[in-house]
Amino acid sequence: MQKDHMMVGTIQNLTITRLSQYGAFLRTQSKSAEILLPRKFVDLSARVGESVRVFIMHDSEDRIVATTQIPHLLIGEIGALEVVDSNAYGYFADLGVDKHLFIPHKAPKRSMIGKNLVVYLTLDKQGRLIGKLGIKERLCACRDRRLLGHEVCALVFERTPLGFGCVVEALDLKRADEGALEIHKIEGRAHYGLLYASEVVCAPKIGEKIAVRIKTIRVDGKIDLRVLIQSESSLLEVLERHNGRVELDFKSSPQEIASVLQMSKKNFKTLANKLVREGKAQFVDSKVRDGHKALVLV
Repeated sequence: MQKDHMMVGTIQNLTITRLSQYGAFLRTQSKSAEILLPRKFVDLSARVGESVRVFIMHDSEDRIVATTQIPHLLIGEIGALEVVDSNAYGYFADLGVDKHLFIPHKAPKRSMIGKNLVVYLTLDKQGRLIGKLGIKERLCACRDRRLLGHEVCALVFERTPLGFGCVVEALDLKRADEGALEIHKIEGRAHYGLLYASEVVCAPKIGEKIAVRIKTIRVDGKIDLRVLIQSESSLLEVLERHNGRVELDFKSSPQEIASVLQMSKKNFKTLANKLVREGKAQFVDSKVRDGHKALVLV
């Protein structure tokens, strides 16, 4: 069963060997053993010999089983999961499958329920899935200075005295046939990035993914980041702080917008249009300037 334990936390295409009242039994890598796909996940049209795409995990009785549910993370990946419960030893988070993921913690707080934690999905000593919070130790130094100025995706995982620690996707730059750079994401690798609190309008939430630009690559391989564009939640939060109304529209000067919202006019137009399309805000006649509009929450 050693090979079967190696499949835990991965998605596999396995063949149905037999059907029973309990579900479908699937042939594993060890050939001599089978994994059960519980009946509730078996399609009524399933037949012996067919291949099924499944996620491998342990059930509540520590048996290796399969599920057709798609998890939020696979083994070795870093991502944000919502905390759904806690006990004296840690948290339980929604992995997207029936069994919640355990995240060890020395001092868990009930107030974390409903909030996100960024975890690294790995295995415990018994080979069961577990979430770990030591994100920094999973990140590698960035040495490729060609990445300066490039846009990347950052996952916020901690608040620091200077700002917000982020997981930054690792990229590989290669020359294409015509000399242009092709950018590829390097699976299984990521860098540490810092987004300074002084450079953001609204504090991003733990677990939030934001578009950023690589501003500086430090000697130690850590990256300084700059927000590329604020998320729609940023503008929503600013509106809420101004009692749901700002006397600004697309006729307002870049200086006015920057003074009130601390974002560029381009960002304001993009985010305001998005909120209006989604029915979260609308433009109404301004109370203070004839011929102008104000953006208000709906």
